[in-house]
Amino acid sequence: MFKKIIGTIGTRALTAVLAFITWTLNAQYLGPENVGTISLIIFSVAIIQLFTNFIAGAALIYLTPRTGIYKLFIPAYIWSLTVTLLAAGGLQVLGTMFPILEIIPAGYFLPVMFLALVMSLTTANYMLLLGLERVKSYNIISLVQIVILFLILLLMLFGVRLLDVMAYYWAIFISYLIAMVFGLFVLIPSLKKVPLTNMKALLLEILRFGSYVQFANIFQTMNYRLSLKFVDYFIGRGAVGVLALGMQLAEGMWLISRSIATVQYSRLSNEMNYDYSVRLTLTLAKISWVVTGFAMLIVLAIPNSVFITIFTAGFEDVKMVIASLALGIVALSVSMIFSGFFSSINKPYHNTVSSATGLIFTIGLGLWLIPAYGIMGAGISATVSYSFVTLYQFIVFSSMTKLTARDFLLTRKEISLLYREIKKAVTHNT
Repeated sequence: MFKKIIGTIGTRALTAVLAFITWTLNAQYLGPENVGTISLIIFSVAIIQLFTNFIAGAALIYLTPRTGIYKLFIPAYIWSLTVTLLAAGGLQVLGTMFPILEIIPAGYFLPVMFLALVMSLTTANYMLLLGLERVKSYNIISLVQIVILFLILLLMLFGVRLLDVMAYYWAIFISYLIAMVFGLFVLIPSLKKVPLTNMKALLLEILRFGSYVQFANIFQTMNYRLSLKFVDYFIGRGAVGVLALGMQLAEGMWLISRSIATVQYSRLSNEMNYDYSVRLTLTLAKISWVVTGFAMLIVLAIPNSVFITIFTAGFEDVKMVIASLALGIVALSVSMIFSGFFSSINKPYHNTVSSATGLIFTIGLGLWLIPAYGIMGAGISATVSYSFVTLYQFIVFSSMTKLTARDFLLTRKEISLLYREIKKAVTHNT
């Protein structure tokens, strides 16, 4: 398992580097307002995916080892296609009738709809691969996607000289289209045709499990990105660009925890030993908060002049955004590990409750702090939200497992184990 974690971390590290360069190019050549519009387009797509992922989301990871891939693949693709069209159309009508509730940026309905469709199908492929524990294939396709995005963005900016929102749009759309085809190609050998019996019961099971997971994702996505809409409404599109860039950089500190959580959920979904799941989750939670906290301290030590030099003066408040998010980012790195545990033992409703609790703080504090303190207020409200999400999960996990706060301190034995496993995984790969 640690070999898969190391491989996933390596892939995400390369992805993070390319993503950093990509956002740097966006900042330097497109400016705060265009970066803000790009962020709102991605937010719109994320909202649509919240609906497609009821069937084509994380439930596929849990059910693949229990049901087989063929019975899941067909409903996932049909659902993604149908729901994307309906959700995009519904959001467009909602924004037209009630401008204050506009989700899809004006003039970008078709780009958002097609991008959402491609990303939803790609996500379905990813979930099925993780359900099969094909982590290496998942990592390779993820890396190919970001590499292609980067190369096409370079072509748009320096070859075609397209210096607006569509430069990034074409880069991300084409990259995900290729990733979708690549993922489908990898999955085809596993699609052994079986009788489609008991499909009604299966769909109900997917919806039952997927609903808990997706309501958690809905609330958590709002926790992550609702502040962008608040800032757009109260301050303006340029401030959205600054906030979005600061969020992207701060959330880069989740590289380790997201890598761990991805492999953890895939592993524990195939693991029937509860005690093993608890011990593994405890160790991974410790590693996550220690590493994320250390990485955040390094970023906070970087002078603000460096951020201005890299991203231009229009993004001079980026470090302030990162600083206001810092504690929340570290807290939520642990939440990711808890979320994987609760989903893997078929108790995803704890993730739903925790995310809903966080959303209350996101809305309440956001409406108060953003008009008063601008983008720093958005960061503070996010930190409070993330902290309460993690606190709830910590209390539930500790209660279920009879663990105390002291058990969450990283021990010398665990550090030695981690060192040996990393060394073994790296040596095996070289």
